[in-house]
Amino acid sequence: MSQLGWGEGGEAWRWRRRLFAWEEELVGEFILLLANVTLQVNNEDKWLWTLENSNSFTVRSLYNYLTIQPQVELPVDVSSIWHKDVSLKVVVFVWRLFWDRLPTKDNLLRRAVINHDARMCVAGCDFVESTPHLFLHCNIIGSVWHLIYRWIGVSVTNPFYVPDHFHQFGYSGGIGKKRRSILQVIWYATVWEIWKERNNKLFKGKENPVFQVVDRIKSISYMWLKAKHITLPFNLHGWWHSPFTILGIG
Repeated sequence: MSQLGWGEGGEAWRWRRRLFAWEEELVGEFILLLANVTLQVNNEDKWLWTLENSNSFTVRSLYNYLTIQPQVELPVDVSSIWHKDVSLKVVVFVWRLFWDRLPTKDNLLRRAVINHDARMCVAGCDFVESTPHLFLHCNIIGSVWHLIYRWIGVSVTNPFYVPDHFHQFGYSGGIGKKRRSILQVIWYATVWEIWKERNNKLFKGKENPVFQVVDRIKSISYMWLKAKHITLPFNLHGWWHSPFTILGIG
């Protein structure tokens, strides 16, 4: 790949077929990760196991290493993440989001993928692009939530951290199980579309109005629910204007 050229537009990025939109986003992230990689062709490339003085792998050293590690808890209950009505790739995306493992600019800076001057939010709001900022507090991209709140008829203030927002949003309409499940579907669709909008602006230089992003959120959440619950008593028009009223649980 290096010989072919893995810079943007290089021969290494030619494909047999046209890529899907989500695949183009992954390629863009991969190009960023390779931006500062320099291959040293004259140096030997080999694996070293640093947990043994011999630098050779042993099961014992791995077992000892794993057993002394402190237990790490996910900030959100695992059972609430794997939502059956949501696309699997979006569930995996949210898993990475909760662990702060997405290639936001502050994460890329910590990994020395980008320099200090490139750490600012892609929306041009003069703040560092961190996970909480991008998804919740950005005055431009994060303002999507204001229209979502108006659509579903709730009024809340965003907490600082994304997992806290997931909990708050799911219970913003009460404790009813059916309503909470639908709110979670809307939440998944919203963070997914915010990330896609961020990548469109970063990699393609395209920027859509906030109301168009919200329209996509309404459409994708409707499609997810209809795909799994064909008998639900609502149509796209009703869902678009008042999702809980049309379901009779408002």
